[in-house]
Amino acid sequence: MDDALTTALALLYAYLVGSVPSAYLIGRVVKGVDLRKVGSGTLGASNVFYNVGRFWIVPVGVFDIFIKGLSPVYAARALGLPVEAQAAAGLLAVVGHNWPLFLGFKGGRGVAPTVGALLALGRLELALFIVIAVAGWRFTNSSAVWALAAFASLPLSALYFGRPGAVALLMTGLLAIAVAKRLLGNERGEGVPLPRLLLNRLLFDRDVADHEAWVRRNADGGEAQAPRNAPPTENA
Repeated sequence: MDDALTTALALLYAYLVGSVPSAYLIGRVVKGVDLRKVGSGTLGASNVFYNVGRFWIVPVGVFDIFIKGLSPVYAARALGLPVEAQAAAGLLAVVGHNWPLFLGFKGGRGVAPTVGALLALGRLELALFIVIAVAGWRFTNSSAVWALAAFASLPLSALYFGRPGAVALLMTGLLAIAVAKRLLGNERGEGVPLPRLLLNRLLFDRDVADHEAWVRRNADGGEAQAPRNAPPTENA
């Protein structure tokens, strides 16, 4: 098969598998809820945690890490494609998760597929990513800020570890995608001035300052109770 065609197919697979809305499907099947309309409005494990049930973050997380994030990179590798194509596949898988083709380009925040891509191409960076995100959350109880710091560490740690240019660009791309998704969100916040909205989204990954109000938004008429011991990222 022609190398250009092989690369195109690998990248197409990456975006399409990234677009599979696992969290949305779990929400619909298990509880009959559209996760785009409740809580954070994102299609990731944390919104499943708050609005479907804590058990269901396991199948969502496994699928998003290993099928969405890891398999596109390994598929490109198995096809004999260079590291540049593998990195592009990992990046497109995250893009598909964040802006899925099948649900009007309203998806998650890309944390889980990022973990999968890092498992394939940057395990040392992944270790640092996890330490920053989890330790920061445990000590400050502010998961979103530390998730952003963890993403920011990726290009710096790639340079420190002397990664190939394609892998360093992947790390930079993952940070750029995370920031873009936070700022754009899935919908415009109501009654929040634009400067405050953008600051809330960038730092706290939500439209309003009140975390509890945000994760319970529109759930069961606004009275849903958030489980204790929330996961270390607010929007996966």
